[in-house]
Amino acid sequence: MMTQSNDKAWHAGRSEPNLGQKAAELEKASEAQLGHMEGSHATSAPGRFVAWCKQEQASIQQQLELMQMGKVLTGENRGSGWVDTTGESIERANARLAELESLLTETGSATVSKP
Repeated sequence: MMTQSNDKAWHAGRSEPNLGQKAAELEKASEAQLGHMEGSHATSAPGRFVAWCKQEQASIQQQLELMQMGKVLTGENRGSGWVDTTGESIERANARLAELESLLTETGSATVSKP
């Protein structure tokens, strides 16, 4: 059994989770929340779609805020070394938010076809 002081000492020696771990934890929490939303509020396919869009919107907004504050950076190896692509990632996040907003509003330009 671990006491509170032992627990603090154990955590003190551990490094913080990396961004991949944090993203996985965030996605797991999002899926759990979406599952809860599906079970209690949205039973129809359109309702589940709206719930998914709202959850996706919240997740992207959180990622965008972290990038804008400089707490999260993105990059890729383009052969000559790692290049910061945070600006491009911010642009993509803003475009995805606009698309989701369009889907969630009746006046949006995005259309959803019925089967």
